[in-house]
Amino acid sequence: MLTEIGGLMLAEAFPSEHRAAALLAGEAVARVLAARQWTERFAVQVEGQGVLIPARLHFASDRLGLTESDEAWRFACALQTRSNNGFERQRAVRNLLADLQPWAAPFIVALIGEYIIEILDDIAASLTPENTRTLGAFVIQNEAYWNTTKRRVISYWDVYYRSVRRSETRRLYRRDDYIGFKLIDLLEMAAFGSA
Repeated sequence: MLTEIGGLMLAEAFPSEHRAAALLAGEAVARVLAARQWTERFAVQVEGQGVLIPARLHFASDRLGLTESDEAWRFACALQTRSNNGFERQRAVRNLLADLQPWAAPFIVALIGEYIIEILDDIAASLTPENTRTLGAFVIQNEAYWNTTKRRVISYWDVYYRSVRRSETRRLYRRDDYIGFKLIDLLEMAAFGSA
């Protein structure tokens, strides 16, 4: 668990070949984080290198001081996918999916293991053959993390979309119709050749 979150620590979420842009993005993001917070990080392999992805970041503002023309902007978007605000996560993932790079794959796969169905729908809608191959390559390198992601999909479907308590009006999904399982099947096919 980390309580002091700085630009250098956030830059560790990206492979070293992107260090300059990642550090600029990390510093921009660190400036707009809430003063008091904590996060854990999860370790995965990206392009053969170990990286540490923040589990959740609490933003005080979404004004990063970067523009789309800045090289660091897309890296900052990746970090915003870890926001505690679902709308910020959705906006950020849309930006990443427009031109998915291998270094962004762990941020996308992490969102597949979450419960906001609108984000899952956005991911599914963006799965071109190239994007699917990029995510499938990440899955191959990170089978243990992928298995954790699949368990999260099952758990969130069971809690949020399988059945409804009396006071809830959430839409229900049969297992075969839930987008999280469809994403699992697509990425399993891309990674291992079978669903």
